[in-house]
Formats: sequence, structure tokens, C-alpha cells
Amino acid sequence: MFFRTFVQQLTDRIKNRLPLIEVIDTKMAENDKKTNSLSSEGSVAKLEKLLSVAADLMAVQGYDQTSVRDVARETGFSLAGMYYYFQSKEDLLFQIQHRTFASLLKEQEGIVNSEGSAEERLRQFVQNYLSFYTRHFNEMKVCTFELHSLKEERYTTIESLRRQNFKIAMEIVREIVEDQDRSDDGGEALRHYTLFIFGMLNWIFMWFDPDRDAPIDKLSDELVQLALHGLQGCSS
Repeated sequence: MFFRTFVQQLTDRIKNRLPLIEVIDTKMAENDKKTNSLSSEGSVAKLEKLLSVAADLMAVQGYDQTSVRDVARETGFSLAGMYYYFQSKEDLLFQIQHRTFASLLKEQEGIVNSEGSAEERLRQFVQNYLSFYTRHFNEMKVCTFELHSLKEERYTTIESLRRQNFKIAMEIVREIVEDQDRSDDGGEALRHYTLFIFGMLNWIFMWFDPDRDAPIDKLSDELVQLALHGLQGCSS
């Protein structure tokens, strides 16, 4: 009898404490929510730093020679903390490329429907591209050399962004050449002309020196003149 009474009293006490426990749990959940919110705001800046430093290292050392530990050492992140932002080294490379190409594409998308002649829009496209390139030098270098280090879905996602940017340029080139008397080759020449322009654009990191070479606006004009008129017309 005594044991039953003791158990009942203990049960009643626990039941009476449940509301208080629920309040504590609710407060803890609210605090966690606030903490997570602040953490999310700070996470954006931390991710930007992480991707920027990783791109710098990969541009100098190469993707294969850059370890996650290298990035952790340069950023001051712990190894465990780094994996909050990415799943693997390949995922880190994917995020660098996705952020870079998505940002570039966003800057270029409005050009196709903007006012002005096709020549003016080509100049704007080239100027935007070169300006972006010089502001994100190491990221673009990594994107150029390390695309094939991505596999399967990551590769196809980045390749899709690259194709969208290519199509913007090709539509502008199409307008420039469509009135000229050219035989129908199924669009092969159009593709080649666009690739020639990207060849000039993408190789800039091999030689561009801001202290030596022309300002971006003048450099853009020179590239467009070469694309439109060739070497013989560049002096005009």
C-alpha cells in the first residue's frame, strides 16, 4: 500500500511539472530559431569568403593540388565547420563555378532585348564580360580550367549555364551577319564566329595587366573592332 501511494505521489509531481517543462522547451526552441536566423545571416558572408579563398588557391595551385585542409588553414575555418557549407571538394568547386557563371549570366541576360544596334549590344556584351572577368579573375580562371573536374549532374548544371551565356552572344552575332550574303552551312560559321569571340575573351587572364593594358572600355572597343572588321579594318 505504501509503495502504491509513493508511486502515485511521484506520478502526480511529474504531471504537475510537465507544463513548466513544456514552457522551457518552447523558450529553447525560440532561442534556437533566433540563433539559427543570426547564423544564416552570417553564413552568407562566411560562404562568400570561403568560395573566394578557395578560388584563389585553386587558381594558383590547381584543383587537384588544393586540399580542403588548405582552404581551412587560409580561412580560419575548422574542417568540421567547412563541411557545413559543402559536401565534398568537388561540391566546393561546383559552388565556385555555379556562383560565378550564374552571376555573369544575370549581368548578360538583359542585353539581348536592350535597345541599340547589334554592334552596340555586342560591345556591351564584351564590355560586361571583360569587366566581370577582371573583377573575378581567379574564379574565371578556375572555371576555365576546371570544368571537367566536375562529374555527372554538377557538370551538366554548369555546362547549361555556360550554354545560356553562349547563346546570348550567338544571337547577337546572328543579327550582325544575317544580312550578309552567306551560304547556308547549317549555322556552323555562326557557331565558329561566336567561339572566336569567346576565345579572345576567355584567354584574357593569361596576359591582362591592369597597370599596363588599356582600360576595359578601350579594350572592349578594340576587341569588337577586330571581331567586326578584322585586322585590316582595325585602324578605322
